[in-house]
Amino acid sequence: MESTVMISSLLCNILIGCFCIVVLSWAVVAIQTVINDFKREKREEKKAAQDDEYHIKRMEALK
Repeated sequence: MESTVMISSLLCNILIGCFCIVVLSWAVVAIQTVINDFKREKREEKKAAQDDEYHIKRMEALK
């Protein structure tokens, strides 16, 4: 009886530990995704500004 309780308790602890690892890894992936989205948005804004500047220079060159 005593060993059954100990084994059940051990298995519960292992299950809880695995669940915590999954949740923590999910949180890390979510944070990385947010950071990468922010960086990509900044790159796209910079590229759009460069494209606009290039377009204005080309239009002035055509005049």
